[in-house]
Amino acid sequence: MYGELYAIITAVLRGFAVIPTKKGLRHSNPSTSAFVYLVVNTAILWMITLLFYPWDQMFVSGFEFFVLAGILAPGIGANMKAIGISRLGVSISTPIVGSTTFFSLLMAVTLLGEKVTIYLLAGAVLIFLGVNLLAWGGGGEVEWKKRDIIFPLAAALLFAGSTNLRKLGLLRTDYPIIGATITSTVSLIVLTMKILVSGMRNSNDEGLVLNTEALKLFMFSGVINSVAFLSYFLALSASYVVKIQPISGTNPLFSIIFSYLFLREEERITPNVIISTLLIVAGIVLITI
Repeated sequence: MYGELYAIITAVLRGFAVIPTKKGLRHSNPSTSAFVYLVVNTAILWMITLLFYPWDQMFVSGFEFFVLAGILAPGIGANMKAIGISRLGVSISTPIVGSTTFFSLLMAVTLLGEKVTIYLLAGAVLIFLGVNLLAWGGGGEVEWKKRDIIFPLAAALLFAGSTNLRKLGLLRTDYPIIGATITSTVSLIVLTMKILVSGMRNSNDEGLVLNTEALKLFMFSGVINSVAFLSYFLALSASYVVKIQPISGTNPLFSIIFSYLFLREEERITPNVIISTLLIVAGIVLITI
């Protein structure tokens, strides 16, 4: 039960965190958003780890899985997600990232041997239909190109792969917070290297663009996402991927609600977006049965 509760908290926080991210992107770029989030996340996790755990526990069993998970996400995955929000808007990008559930379950069955049910399969189909409905007729606040869907889809695949690697690591240790700290630290290193390479290419789109307004919003989003990140690790440590990922994957529903409340002047919630989101959420609910 604790796992499911942590998963619900994760979904609500992730759903809200896209609002300050979107507002911050008016003054900066996706790479900066992802970087600030990971700096905040890693700093918070290291403070918790150093306060409550001895140094000799840092190299826990399963360390290598947390390192691999960190290479995939949240670093690169968060960057892909931020690009999707920037190009497609919250109401289009977030439900597509929600297909993380679909990919996570496929990987959980393959890598972890978790059980497949008829409800799981039916839910996966609904999620697939919802994502494709968005792809071929979604709304949003600006015109967008169909090829830009590759960014939130890439984020979904990266998050799914990272989720299953985290679970493999958590099966080998009793210290989920240390696992979260390792994953976040590696992600920050990977993203920093990517930004440095972009800077050498003089790429303004991928380099850091820091200013006061964007920094405040990204830090606010970073704190919210950090709590969600930790909550997700606690959820995974307490239950199975096939249960936790679908529940935490309901964050598109909360994103749509928060988007309507706080971004009404620029986010257009069309009937197509609503139907797509309902299909995705319905699929998620079926999977949890």
